Amino acid sequence: MSEATAIVTCMTDAERPFVTDALASVVSQTAACDIIVVAEEANTWIEELCVPFPGVEILRRPVGPPGACRNSGIAAAKTEFVAFLDGDDVWLPTKIEKQLNVMERGERDFVGVDHMLMTESGAVFAYALARNIPMTSSWMVRREIMLRRPFDPDLWVGEDGAWWIATLDEVEKWRVPEPLTHYRVRDGSLSGGTKSKRRKAALAELSALPLARPLLMAATWALHSVTERETYLPLNEWRGSPAQEA
Repeated sequence: MSEATAIVTCMTDAERPFVTDALASVVSQTAACDIIVVAEEANTWIEELCVPFPGVEILRRPVGPPGACRNSGIAAAKTEFVAFLDGDDVWLPTKIEKQLNVMERGERDFVGVDHMLMTESGAVFAYALARNIPMTSSWMVRREIMLRRPFDPDLWVGEDGAWWIATLDEVEKWRVPEPLTHYRVRDGSLSGGTKSKRRKAALAELSALPLARPLLMAATWALHSVTERETYLPLNEWRGSPAQEA
């Protein structure tokens, strides 16, 4: 029996070209997990894309903020832990296994992993810093915690940062300092207007220049290597709002 459920959200047609890669990355995990795909109720293509992945549960709901969509998946899950994956991102094969190892080692409630940035076509071009809040596609959380402290269902942007702040005194956050998630930088994402997303989009454009990609990889690897730790920076060490720093 699986210990974790992957909650894969794909609420827009813009994610259609990437959902197969996202699901394949879940199926390829070294630790098996259940899969719930949360899709917009009028979606006409999700069943076809899920055919190669037997056992995937499709949960339809009206279009809504990211937190509300994830909350629906959390309610439907039956495992002890839940992990979130946006429909255009991918996991590396050992992500779930390494998070479960940390969870079980100390009966912990939250474990994040680091991530790397990739272009819309899937080319990895930079390490991302995860000193403050890991991107939501990197989270694994005990389901009981998420039922008690769900995402704010009304926030279209920053729901992860709002949850982080709301649970500062309740949930100890642990980190696997390895880039086990790849975040796709693309036009048209729901959170594309945030400061953090604009910065990542600028780096993606820069990576297209001759010789820029290896230089970006080297520079961001160096920054990442000096920030490796098993926990995240406390609130008084943040240098910006959590929504911007994620």
